[in-house]
Amino acid sequence: MNPTLQPAWLLHRRPFRNTSLIVELFLPTLGRVGAVVRGGRKEPLLAPFTPLWIELKSAGELYSFRGCEPRGPPLQGKALYCGFYLNELLTRLLHRDDPHPELWPLYEQTLNALMEGQWLDVALRQFELGLLEEMGYGIALGYDIHGEALRPDGYYLLDPQQGLLPAGEGYHGNDLLAIVNGDWQPATRKTALHLCRALLAPHLGDKPLKSRELFREK
Repeated sequence: MNPTLQPAWLLHRRPFRNTSLIVELFLPTLGRVGAVVRGGRKEPLLAPFTPLWIELKSAGELYSFRGCEPRGPPLQGKALYCGFYLNELLTRLLHRDDPHPELWPLYEQTLNALMEGQWLDVALRQFELGLLEEMGYGIALGYDIHGEALRPDGYYLLDPQQGLLPAGEGYHGNDLLAIVNGDWQPATRKTALHLCRALLAPHLGDKPLKSRELFREK
């Protein structure tokens, strides 16, 4: 293998001029980067969720894509739609050329879980929580905003900027603690879905996620 190749995943691609592409890539050391692929529309490996080895050359704002090799089998089946969601989150939330080395193993671990047919929604919730934590937007799920441990019989409202507030209604403490403990019962999974959507909403803005529309259609 060429020693200049780096592991990478393709997040997004769009046409550029007659035969080329502009691609968004995710790499362990560089984070999200943009690159121009000359004649890239004829490159069959440049498809989402194909693990790649790639060679890049720095060329200003966008890298120049010099070549690629396969690194493993592509994602298939229902997991593809989950993968599109992961990629849309990374494209929307990460700035180019801002490395997040802890996100690379989380992303690969999540895709592996999807490939293995594990609970798809649980894999997505774990990724969302890890992504929020890595970007500095996470909350302490086991504690309220006063630093008090959550009560299993208590109820809590969410302030996405501060954390969980004790209340007479809202999220049940037992379900929140089950998320912390990885006890993914049906009620836990429903709570995690609503909680993660509320936590992500301030950072995603008003533009709808295209991948959620795909889920609705399927």
